[in-house]
Amino acid sequence: MEEAKSPVTIIGFGSQAKAWALNLKDSKQDVKIALKKSSKSRELAKKLGFDIIDLESDALKQSGIFVMLIPDDQHLKFMEANRSFMKDGAHILYAHGFSLSKEDLSKRFPKFTHSLLAPKAIASEVRYQYEIHGKIGAAYFAPTPESEKVLREVARHAGFTALYKSHFDEETKADLFSEQSFLCSILPYVALKSYNILRANGVNQEVAFMECFLELKSISQAIVTLGPEAFFKLISPNALIGSQKGRHLLLGSEFDKSLEKLISEINDRKFYKEVEVDADKLRLEVLAEWDKEELTQVFKRLKADLIN
Repeated sequence: MEEAKSPVTIIGFGSQAKAWALNLKDSKQDVKIALKKSSKSRELAKKLGFDIIDLESDALKQSGIFVMLIPDDQHLKFMEANRSFMKDGAHILYAHGFSLSKEDLSKRFPKFTHSLLAPKAIASEVRYQYEIHGKIGAAYFAPTPESEKVLREVARHAGFTALYKSHFDEETKADLFSEQSFLCSILPYVALKSYNILRANGVNQEVAFMECFLELKSISQAIVTLGPEAFFKLISPNALIGSQKGRHLLLGSEFDKSLEKLISEINDRKFYKEVEVDADKLRLEVLAEWDKEELTQVFKRLKADLIN
């Protein structure tokens, strides 16, 4: 296919973009990075051996395949600013379905092909699994057999080894819910609360840190790698009994109601409005909160000793 021979142009050069770009480059693909002239990432991209092309320029017409790896809230603005510089029929791959679901980009910009290729891994894992010839799963959607063929080729060269068909709305719902229900909420904040309670009850910093933060890695890895049945066969009697006490005490009916509220507000698109805030300001506020926590300082002090 002519499209499959086109350079793959990655839009942006943040963590995910860098991982995708390095994987594709190491797979001997023709990869270009599209950035604003003012982007601070240009120097790093050049240092890593990538050709840079300017956004809002006719240089974009040299590519028929784009991977959208700038933040979701910038996608609509990008399309409005760059659509006249991209050739008709250009194939745009999105690593998340959110902007397509929220802004309905497929209908707003019908002269382009819009596909989903969403790896279920953070950027460092995307790169690491590629380097060790490991496994990465991804949700995907392509509107035509021809676009699916191109998508699968890009996925293979990027190191995504298992593709499961989805859609923009479905992937968005699952992604938003998992982030809110436990991945980016319960995991960090319950670890923090547990650490603080141990400290208030006389446990020293190092022991509290290892128990409430460091073991997140080994426990989550064991559950995912072994599966839940093998995990519960493996853990000690005290851990088994404690897991059930904590489960019944903490994860009761009120917790279930809270989960239902989260999914309801995603289904009725209320959360789509809630994200229309200054994310940069919010990030600074969250970082300031964590910087005040003893756990953060202990992490910095013990990282060299305890974390590979």
